[in-house]
This record gives sequence, C-alpha cells and structure tokens, in this order.
Amino acid sequence: MPGSALIIDDHPLYRDALTQLLKAILGETSVASANSAEEGLRLGEHLVDVRVVLLDFGLPGMSGTEAIGAVMRKLPGASIIAVSASEERRDAGAALRAGAKHFVSKAVGTDVLAATIRRVLAGDFSAPEWITPAGAGAFEPDDDSPLTPRQLEILSLLHLPNKEIGLRLGLAEVTVKMHVSAIFRVLEVANRTQAMQVGRRLSLSETA
Repeated sequence: MPGSALIIDDHPLYRDALTQLLKAILGETSVASANSAEEGLRLGEHLVDVRVVLLDFGLPGMSGTEAIGAVMRKLPGASIIAVSASEERRDAGAALRAGAKHFVSKAVGTDVLAATIRRVLAGDFSAPEWITPAGAGAFEPDDDSPLTPRQLEILSLLHLPNKEIGLRLGLAEVTVKMHVSAIFRVLEVANRTQAMQVGRRLSLSETA
C-alpha cells in the first residue's frame, strides 16, 4: 500500500504500539513518529506522500483542535485520525469539526484501529465516525449544554487539586487534567479562577 504515515502521541508505549501497527500495514520505512504536535509538524516537512496521521487529541502544549488545524495546513493530503483516552462527546465533536476523519478511543482493539486505518488509506469517504469500544457511528452533535455532565462535576470541584478531584470521582489525575483543559476551552477562560467565576454565574459551582 503506497504512502507514508505520521504518529503524534506523547505516551511512549502507545506510540510504539501504533508504530508497529502502521509498519505492518505500510512497511518498515514508511512510518515516522513524534511526541508532540510541534515535533510532528517539523517531521512532516521531510516526509513524502503522507496519507494518514494518527494524532493524540490530548497532547500537552498545542490543543487538540489547534494541532488538527496545523497538521491539515502542513499536510493537506493526509487524513487525520484522532486517538484519545477521552470518551466525552464534546471532545469527539471538537475533533471531528476541526477536520479529523475519525475520533477513536484508545481503548478499542488493535483489529478495530487497523481496520479504520485501512479504510482511510483506501479512500473511504463515509461520514466522520466516533469509534468507541462499544462500536462506531456517525457523529451527531448535541448542543443542549456547553459542558458534558462529567465536566460539570469537575467544574463544581475546581477549588480542589486535580488529585483530590480524581479521588472523589474515581478518575485518574491525567483524566482530570484533560477535562479541566476541555472546560477552559469551552468556557473560553485561561485559568481555574476564571472558570469558577463562570461556574458561579451559571449556578454550577459548589462554592457559589
């Protein structure tokens, strides 16, 4: 199968697994990997015929939507598959609206991800999909609320450290950080204080 691929993910084990998967599909010399969007964009300048980019939607630094936009500008011929530990509808919607071909949970099996990559490489022009361990489906936006129920829970606890929020809600600290970043983006704020102020105005915060 012609073409090359680029993997952008800051988790070494997952990045290595994606590299081996793509090498099995494209060949040993056709896959490059980076641990940040910025490094991926630099690598992209030297790659030939990039067909697919697997992009972690929760990278540090550049936001997921910003990274998708930057990759699209740098590699206009590539299809972007966003991969994420998030199961939140809002994150899936943000990635697909930004231009990702699919939004794939990191919890899906290797066979599901491989099938998705092969479809993209084959030029599948079906509607963008949100692919979870429960299955795949065309994404239908839900704009009733600016925040997901989980984000509303975390917004109400922002006066606490991320570690304690995680303990209260049964979430990993890294997952809490991801949700906090998403809250900042949705509410268009720069820090926790501003987010809590918005929460008070919306009567959502415990500290209101």
